Amino acid sequence: MQEIVAQYAPLILATFLAALVTVTLAVPLVRRLAFRVGAVQEGGSKHGAGRRVHDGHVPNIGGVAIYAGFLLAVITGLLVKPELFLNSRVELTAIILGATLLTIVGFLDDVWEVKPAMRLAAQFLAAGVLVVNGVEIEFITNYFAGSGYLFFPEFITVVVTLLWVVGFTNAFNFIDGLDGLSSGIAAISSLSLLAVAMQFADRGPAILLLAASAGAALGFLRHNFNPAKIIMGDSGAYLIGYILAAVSVLGALKVTAAVTVAAPILILGLPVLNITQVTLRRLRRGHNPTLAANDHLHDMLREHSGSPRVTVLLLWTAALTLGVMGMLLSRTPPLLIYLTIIATVLLIAAASLARLVEARLEKGART
Repeated sequence: MQEIVAQYAPLILATFLAALVTVTLAVPLVRRLAFRVGAVQEGGSKHGAGRRVHDGHVPNIGGVAIYAGFLLAVITGLLVKPELFLNSRVELTAIILGATLLTIVGFLDDVWEVKPAMRLAAQFLAAGVLVVNGVEIEFITNYFAGSGYLFFPEFITVVVTLLWVVGFTNAFNFIDGLDGLSSGIAAISSLSLLAVAMQFADRGPAILLLAASAGAALGFLRHNFNPAKIIMGDSGAYLIGYILAAVSVLGALKVTAAVTVAAPILILGLPVLNITQVTLRRLRRGHNPTLAANDHLHDMLREHSGSPRVTVLLLWTAALTLGVMGMLLSRTPPLLIYLTIIATVLLIAAASLARLVEARLEKGART
């Protein structure tokens, strides 16, 4: 285990820092761009059958900054440890192409609005890019038999992969409803999956993408925690949701321990739980499941807690708890679990406090 950690440490550090610094510095530039092109959400404005809950006029194309940091981080990682990716260039290229497509579609929707059918078609196309390039859920651990693998027929492989990638991409987009919520969950999920992937010597591509995702999410959280200066929008939510789904297909579901198949599902469970209850609730009322409304987990919890910040902290705690459960199921070494928990809490706290201090200084300057 120590040899694997030593092998991946330079890659993780370089990739994570590249994403973190790039996104942190890029957000102010993207904010100015957003005001120029009118990519701004008005707090309290109508959104589908509900209303947006943030205050003021906030730029909503933060995904542009996230994409820039993510892409630069991936390039940095490829340069730092090129030997880890000699046999995975095709898969990595497919993931980057799909992520780029969804970022563009999300950006267009943030600025001009794209019809749901066209967004869904783009999501299936991006998922299809993975399938035709070999990034598929071909098998899972056969934990019913206690050992071995359960292989899917080709048709089932394609259908399961498409549905998982498209479904989770939308699930992550659905969880983006409060300042800092989705960026924090992205960081927690990425770091938890990173700990799982670090147990294996052949998980270089997954580790590269997860380190980049974690750094980009934390860099964005620095500006996105309540009161947010920018929102990731569909461009950012589609990008991160797609990356996390693709990484789980790339390797995290194909592991050796009999119960580990459940680890990525647990780690990514909060967005999945939210979209499931939202869909069932809306169908039961006879409403369109794709029509936005204030009936998400974070909306209901916010009504009970009376505080968006408290709601976000509670859901972050739930996401981290699921992450720990996923790491335990994957038999992650205890020391690595402890380090992941400590690093996650400290990094999220630092990013959030930096935004709170900045907000207080801005408020003082206006008075």
